[in-house]
Amino acid sequence: MTSYEIQPFELTPDFEACWMAAGRHINLRVRDAGASWLRADLPPFREHLSFALGNQLFFIQIMDADAPNNGWVQEKRLNMAVTDVNGIGCLMPMRRTGEDWQPVGMGWGLIDFRTKKSINPFDLVTDEPIEMTPWEIHDVGVQAVRGHLSSTGWTIASWQTDLNVDPSVFAHKDGYFCGFVVRTSNKGPDSGERPENAARIAEQMHARGWGAKFVGLKVAAHDDPFDPRLQHLTRRIKRRSRLLLSALEIEELAPDISA
Repeated sequence: MTSYEIQPFELTPDFEACWMAAGRHINLRVRDAGASWLRADLPPFREHLSFALGNQLFFIQIMDADAPNNGWVQEKRLNMAVTDVNGIGCLMPMRRTGEDWQPVGMGWGLIDFRTKKSINPFDLVTDEPIEMTPWEIHDVGVQAVRGHLSSTGWTIASWQTDLNVDPSVFAHKDGYFCGFVVRTSNKGPDSGERPENAARIAEQMHARGWGAKFVGLKVAAHDDPFDPRLQHLTRRIKRRSRLLLSALEIEELAPDISA
C-alpha cells in the first residue's frame, strides 16, 4: 500500500558534516571513473549516496567508525534498495579527526555491507548486459519530473524513488506546496497509471492544504520507438541505454477531488 508519509534519515550536524566529506571523496572518483550520480542529495531515505558505474549500481550508507551503532547505518533500508535495483550495497566507514571527517579505507573507501570486506567498484563492473529493473524504470521518470519542475520555477523540497511510497516528489512554487505522484511504464506505448489508492492519497494531501498532482510517463530505448503495434509487449531495456521518454504532462492526481 502506498502512502504519502516519507521518513528520511534524521539529520544531525555530525551526520551532515560526515555526509558532505564522504560525498566529496566519492565525487572525485565518480568524476574520474566516468561514473554518474544516482543520489547525492539531502535528506536521504534508504541509501545516503548512490552512483552508477558501467553496468553496476552502487548504494552507500556512511558509518561513523568510532560509533557504528549511532543509528546512521540502517541495513534493512539499504538491503531493500539493493534488492529493488539489483545493485551493490556498500558501507563507507568514516572517522572524525579534529573538525574533519575522512574515510577509514583506502581508494574508494567502501566495504561490502554484508561481508564487510573492502571493495573496488571497478572490479565489479562487467560487460554483461543487465536489464533495467522496475525501480530503475521508475527512477527515470522521477528524475525527468524533477528536472521539469526545476526548469519551470518549482523548488524541490524532497524526493525519493521507493515504488511503495507516494508522492515521489514534493515541491513548492509561489507559496503553493505540492506532492507529485510519478509512474513510468515500459509496456508498449502505455503511460504509467495512477496507483489504485490515488483518491485516498489526494484526500490526505488536500487535508493538509497541499496540492496533489500526477505524472504518467512511458519509456523505451532510443532504438525502440513507441509503436502502437507493440502495445501488448513489455519493453526490455538494458541498463545504461539511451532512452526515449514521452512528453511530460502534469495532471490532477484525483480529478474528481477538488483541493
